[in-house]
Amino acid sequence: MGEVLKTGVRGPGTGDREQPGVLVQGGTVWTPEGARRADLRVTGEAIAEIGDLAPLSGETVVDAGGLHVLPGMIDVHVHVDDTIGPYELADTFPTATELALRTGITTLAGFVTQRPGETLPGALERCRARARGRTHCDVRFHLTPTVWPWPWEEIEALVAAGCTTFKLYTTYREAGLFTSYERLAVVVERLAPLGARLLVHCEDDEVLRAADASALDPGDAHEHARLRPEAAEVAAVERVLDLAARTGCPVHLVHVSTADAVARIAAARSRAAVTCETAPHYLLLSDAALAGRNGHRFVCTPPLRAVATRARLEADAAAGAFDLFATDHCAFTRADKDARREDFRAVPSGVAGVGALVPTLFEMLVTRHHLGLGELATRLAANPAKLLGIYPRKGALAVGSDADLVVVDPAGPQRPVVSTLADAYETYPGRTTTWNVRHVLLRGETVVADGANVESARPLGQILA
Repeated sequence: MGEVLKTGVRGPGTGDREQPGVLVQGGTVWTPEGARRADLRVTGEAIAEIGDLAPLSGETVVDAGGLHVLPGMIDVHVHVDDTIGPYELADTFPTATELALRTGITTLAGFVTQRPGETLPGALERCRARARGRTHCDVRFHLTPTVWPWPWEEIEALVAAGCTTFKLYTTYREAGLFTSYERLAVVVERLAPLGARLLVHCEDDEVLRAADASALDPGDAHEHARLRPEAAEVAAVERVLDLAARTGCPVHLVHVSTADAVARIAAARSRAAVTCETAPHYLLLSDAALAGRNGHRFVCTPPLRAVATRARLEADAAAGAFDLFATDHCAFTRADKDARREDFRAVPSGVAGVGALVPTLFEMLVTRHHLGLGELATRLAANPAKLLGIYPRKGALAVGSDADLVVVDPAGPQRPVVSTLADAYETYPGRTTTWNVRHVLLRGETVVADGANVESARPLGQILA
């Protein structure tokens, strides 16, 4: 993972909440230095001790004997509780974060897209207000300014306040999100000295516009992949990598879906501060899912790729080519997905994923490719926290870190993978996992016990920035 933007320090007042201590005893604890049999003591909201520890008077003891203790996972790329075009997303903060906790995710990062007539701080407050008091896990936001030129005084103040990640798109003209490479060059030049990072959705708009739409069958969702070819992603990735190398601005490439783009990123790491992610649906599904009457349900952007590309991406993932994994969770209701099925171009683009992130990556990396659980801790906790500038407050089991931790049995009974609790189509029907989360702490509070969400008077999640 690239350099840490900011050391994750605990905010004012955190760690001081009066509550009984918790001792997680007898588990295999995955610290940044590796795994060891140890006990872990939580005091207030923070990890106080790791070692051979005896229970203190009044302390709650969690028996982790024979189990593994990992840092709370982080999904840095989710779309929830928002509108996209005319559609209200299927998942709210309550539904998405409830399921996230159940699978071992303790922090989600969503998006703030500036609306017409809205200031960027106003847009951020609008999204914070939707999350406030309604999120079961902690939440952070990436910012997408849509005015030009950017309001740089506002940007500088937001970065100073901890909002260090911004997202832009090299396509989506009709939605008002397109940013030209010329404007991107200005943005990375100005962001670099601020210590901020730019996330980029890479599909070259000119390549997309030149795609052959002759003999188009609007009822065949497989055409979606033909109209958004791999070449569009590769071309945009090359341009963005050049900008990153010229300016030194840290750049993160989201939902990389082509092996050729992965190769370009690998070659650029020596000259650019670049990181990248892919999503489970690019690793597990191919464009074959787009065929048939229900193919429109799998329309997402970038599209699912050919079988050979999917296989290359899986090999890249197993070899460590991706800094992290994230879902691009963007679930629409079944009714909204089906309403315009006769023309895939009108179908809202996105699939569910938040509940599938950890189980599917566990099954792929650990079960199938025989990597250690430490790989999950790196790619799903530490590196996402570094991207967000909150490591080691989040993403690590270390003294002083937030007590976000997951007690898991990786060899539990087979159970279905569940991507969403909303009225949306399941992205991975029929897939199962032995990933069995037994206990989850969020800043020292028990939020999952014996595999089930714990009822509380109100959701306990905080807004981090």
